[in-house]
Parts: sequence; structure tokens; C-alpha cells
Amino acid sequence: MDKGQPHTVFSLLTLGQAVELLGVSRATIDRWRQHKGLPSIKIGRDVYFDRDELQLWVREQSSAGRPVRDVQVSSGPLSMTIGYQSGTAHMWSSLIIKGLRLLEEELSLLPPFRPVEVRWRDAANGLELVEGLIAGEVQIAALGDYPIAMSAALGRVLPKFSPVLLAFDGKAERGRGISVAVPRQARLRDLSDLAGRTIATVPHSSAGHRLTGLLTSIGTPPRQVIHQEMPESLRSIASERVGASVMWEPYPSLLDYYGQGRLLFSEGLGDDYLTGLAADQAWVRTHEDLTVAYLKAHLRAHAFLRSEPLKAAKLVARAADIPVKVAGQVLSRVRWDAAVYTRDLETLQGFLESGAPLPAPGLPLDLLQPGPAYRGEYLQAAARQLRLPAIGDGPVLGDWSKRVLL
Repeated sequence: MDKGQPHTVFSLLTLGQAVELLGVSRATIDRWRQHKGLPSIKIGRDVYFDRDELQLWVREQSSAGRPVRDVQVSSGPLSMTIGYQSGTAHMWSSLIIKGLRLLEEELSLLPPFRPVEVRWRDAANGLELVEGLIAGEVQIAALGDYPIAMSAALGRVLPKFSPVLLAFDGKAERGRGISVAVPRQARLRDLSDLAGRTIATVPHSSAGHRLTGLLTSIGTPPRQVIHQEMPESLRSIASERVGASVMWEPYPSLLDYYGQGRLLFSEGLGDDYLTGLAADQAWVRTHEDLTVAYLKAHLRAHAFLRSEPLKAAKLVARAADIPVKVAGQVLSRVRWDAAVYTRDLETLQGFLESGAPLPAPGLPLDLLQPGPAYRGEYLQAAARQLRLPAIGDGPVLGDWSKRVLL
């Protein structure tokens, strides 16, 4: 060896390390290598990256006005709107993310190519957020199970809308978390007593879908089904202006807490009750770093909900303007689990195959049956960056695990 010659020291990164460093998916790395000249070293079948060259390439792309994350440049700061529902308990992880500023923390860790403005849109129901996704006004939306399935059906018929499922949020077995509420003095012995009564709920919602199932099982139609948002339904039950309402948490628990109504079917209403995160695929593909950043905040919120129940209850109570006791009781009954199981996808598929009305009248059933597309590489990237257990890019096979994975 010639001791007089300087030695070149390489600081090589594996493909996995490069993915973690840049906060993007493997598919994006491959695309940059093919089309944007991302420098790499191939040794046999393995691909490596020199850390110094990688950092230099990132700086060159940014200084040349080509953000490395395929974000399209605009004159002002990039903005992302998160759609959430403060009145839906199984989506309260959004309140944790917002209250603790977890998303802003994750965005601050990204390479500083330009600022990101975070906007929050509090919706009364999931249909409002699905419409926001279609219009491009909402980038990531927290939705209930039926609106998730509904967005998948709409994606089959709207050429510029391709929704993807990113992760799940709160879950409950056998439809727990959705109840039939009746006035306190109402005399109902069984399901058949609902016939002839005026029933209130939110159409095209998880509660509305389960009401359809209840009415089908009764066989006798109610006198009238009216559209009421949850706060109005709560007041209608308390004042006995309607005979019943199908409600999601926290409204059933609030009725019970104030002694203003009675709850039926506390054991649950049919299939598992699921909530999750959806986005339009075109936006996700061009904003992979922002998608992963939100999913990291989502996973951190789940960890907080599981490990700090009292602090979480106090934060939620302030944000949703409900008693801390109610918030704590409701939170304790939710499975905070972002992982996507085949069991969950089968539940969503069941909505599309059940024959329940979807907002696409006159279309052949075979156009509406395929379930929502799940893009697991982003959740996997978020878990990897947080050093959480690897679950793979596809759904977890089988039933829910006893121990929450994510």
C-alpha cells in the first residue's frame, strides 16, 4: 500500500437508510434514480448511496428550484388542509395532533425546501370531508367506515378522484361506539317498537348505514327518517321531538351522563366500527414527505392516547367542550390502532356489497364493489422512522392482535 497517497473514506448508506433519511418511499427513491439523476452505487443486487453525494444532490435540487420531493412550486408557502371531526370520538387523535402540535413538529424535521402552512377543517360529518377531498380543498381526511367505502365507490366513477386509505384510527368491535338513543320516558321493548316512530340520523354516514340495517331487520318502515347532525339529534332526544336517533360517540355517552335519554343495543350494532385516514392518490404521490409526516404525528397521537389517558381526556374535553369524565370513559372504550388488517378491509368491502344506497344512483353494482385501495408503504415509512415494529406494506393478515401494533 502506498502510504503517501490520501485515502478516500466512503460513508455509504443502504437503500433503507436513504429512505429513512429522506423520509420518502422506496418507489420514490427508484424514480429519482431513474429520472432525476440521484447518485447511487450498485454492488451486485444491492444499492448504496454516499451520504455526502446524497446531501449535495439534495442541496442542488433545492437551489435549482426543483424540490426533491416532487412538490409543485407555487408563489406562496405550501399549505395542507387536514379534515377532522371534533364531534366524532373515534377520530379524536386529530385533536391530540392539533393540540400538541405534533404535525408541526414532524414538518420541522423535513429538509427546509419551503415552509408548510397547516390548516384544519372541522366538519360535521364525513360526507362533507369526502366532498372536500374531491374538490382538492382537503388533503388528508379523518373518516368513518361508511364514508371511506363511499369515497372508494365515487373513485370508480370520478376520473380525477382516486382515494387511498392511509391508516386506521379508532376502532370498536361489533359496531360499539354507535347506539340507538331514545327519549328517557320512551317505552321500547324490542326493535319492532321503532316502527312508526320518527328517527333522526346523519345520512351517508356510519350511523346512517347501521340505521338502514336496523330498519331492514324490522321489516316495518318508521314513520319518517329525518336528517339531523349529531348535536341537533341530541337536543331532539332530550326534548322528545323524535322517537329515536342512531348516534355515534360521544353523543350517546353525553345523553347518558346528563340523564336526558336511554341507550339501546349497547353491545353494538353489526359490523366493527372503524375510522381511518383517506387522501387522494395524486396528492399523496406528489407530497410523500408530508403524508409520512402526518402519519408519524398520527402514530404519536395513538401512543399518547394509550399511555397518557388522563392527559388525553383533559385535552379532548377542552377541544370538544365536553366533561372530562365523559371524554375519559369514551376514550377508554376505543382501540387506537392504525394498523390495517384484512379483517378491516373485509368490513369495508361488506359495505359496498351490502346493497346499501351509495351516492351513485343508477350505476352497475360491479362498478361499486371494489374496496378502498390501501397504500401501506407510507404507514410503514412512518413506523420505521419512529422505530416502531415493522408490519410490512400490505395489510396484516387475520384478526386484530391482542397487543396494538401501531
